[in-house]
Amino acid sequence: MKYLLKGIGLGLTLNAANRICEFFMQNLNSESVVPISAIIFGIIITAFLVSDNVAGLFLCGFAGLFTMFMSEIFIFSQFFYIFDFDIYVGGLYGSLPAIILALILTVKHFKFSDFIASEGGVIQMDKSLKLRLIIYGIISAISFSYLVLPEDAGVSVPAFAVLQFTMLWFIAPSKKRLIFLVPVFIMSLNSFISANDIWRVSNFIISILLYSCMFTDISFRGDSLKFIPNTIINSVYSFSRFTIPFKWAKERSSGKIDIIKRICLALVITVPCVVVLIIVLSNADMVFSVKTENFLEQLLEIISINTMFKVIFGIILGLFLFGLMYNANSSVCKLKHEPNERKGDIIVINVLLSAILVIYTIFVIIQFKYLFAGSTLPQGLNYTQYARKGFFELLSLTGVNIGLILTVIKLTKAHNGKWLAVCKILCHYLCLVTIVLLISSFYRMFLYTNDDGLTRLRFFVMGFLVFEAIGLIITFVYIAKPKFNIVLVYMILALSYYTMLNILPTDNIIAKNQIDKYIKGERKDIEYVYTLSADAVPAMKELYEKTKEEEVKKQIENFIETKTSSNIPERWQRYNFSIENAKKFNY
Repeated sequence: MKYLLKGIGLGLTLNAANRICEFFMQNLNSESVVPISAIIFGIIITAFLVSDNVAGLFLCGFAGLFTMFMSEIFIFSQFFYIFDFDIYVGGLYGSLPAIILALILTVKHFKFSDFIASEGGVIQMDKSLKLRLIIYGIISAISFSYLVLPEDAGVSVPAFAVLQFTMLWFIAPSKKRLIFLVPVFIMSLNSFISANDIWRVSNFIISILLYSCMFTDISFRGDSLKFIPNTIINSVYSFSRFTIPFKWAKERSSGKIDIIKRICLALVITVPCVVVLIIVLSNADMVFSVKTENFLEQLLEIISINTMFKVIFGIILGLFLFGLMYNANSSVCKLKHEPNERKGDIIVINVLLSAILVIYTIFVIIQFKYLFAGSTLPQGLNYTQYARKGFFELLSLTGVNIGLILTVIKLTKAHNGKWLAVCKILCHYLCLVTIVLLISSFYRMFLYTNDDGLTRLRFFVMGFLVFEAIGLIITFVYIAKPKFNIVLVYMILALSYYTMLNILPTDNIIAKNQIDKYIKGERKDIEYVYTLSADAVPAMKELYEKTKEEEVKKQIENFIETKTSSNIPERWQRYNFSIENAKKFNY
């Protein structure tokens, strides 16, 4: 019953949060609404779903989902209400990581009540450190609102990253850990050098995770994955530290607290009374009602809802970063776990691997005979269709094989003798087979692009295959000597690839590939290019100079005009190298 009631409360709270988001974010564009609502919904869902057991979590979740849908249907049926779709999209994005986080915290038997407003286990902090932490939180809140949150922020985003590094240099307990800010800075450059904004939301989320990793215990030795839940728990600890700056302020001005409390109590009593009185008088006198409405309209013009929301968001982030640095200077984030070794039946494992490898061997022979060597296909099969089909299936199998290898190594690490040697040989062979699958996948994707040109998805996938190949080479070494944290190495590879995408002129490369094919007559149109960002403008220059079709020239001119014009006032924060370069295009 407890979790059922929690679920009903979750559904009603999400409904209320939806209405509040619609009110405060009605003047924001979708690019801002989606990430902000994702964060709000994610926090609410996480707070409600964390339970004593997994069964209670799912009962609460399904009850909350049902309550939310029923309440939304009721509102729509009674008031014919038009919902803001962007808020729902943001809520969906926020709910997925929130469910995973809540599940991890539930399995770890984490309870918010154990940590909220608690300072247990903290190293004693002197007044100087307290002051530096508070100043860091305040400057972070102000600079985030002023440098990162402005719409279409450009050069100001890397400026914020530089400011963060400068401040952390003076308060971080270990300056070596500031290496985690390097990928944060590289990702921030995307806002300055590129007009491609597809990474903005993911950059923010990954940056928060990197901040949380910065002072969490991470070891390259062994195969422990405890650093992943530790990073998440460290973030949750940071949210629980929001009240500490106010407690410190209370300690420094204890004599004035009583007056502040009395003033707050007076406001709590006075404001509702004044609102009710204004409503009654407005209904009693039309002139008073009109004057009141005019006053409120003028007040809303002075106090921008957009600005207020940025200030609130900035304060939340400032408090979060304060909490992270507070944890870094205390013992609370140093979460250690005893290793948990598991031992599998090596004979069963070897038999299973052998059976899998027999099937893979037959598949590899077929790949070499028909795909790579180009032998005559059986009747009814077209070579191009054969080569194209099965790309995503093969890509999925490479991931499954890597997971299988890591599982086998973990289960057999405690073994020794001839059976372990056989197991390692089989794992090496499976790794080689996976490399063949990877080459086959790459070749199939190459055929896609050779016929139809590059797209963002194809470009990203081909780059991913290259980095996966590097990961497989490292895995080959790991099978022989499993003395390092291979999962951590994979995560570093993934982060390296992701940060590289932030600074590569992806849209320009794609546009050049598509336009070259169009000029050679291999494509009938370049409609896909017009869906890209202003980064594609340099690639359009060659087509604009060579084409004799006025319609194509007009489309290029319209594209550049659309991508470089804006109704937002120009400010230094919005300076973007790619857009400014596109503006220099001579028609």
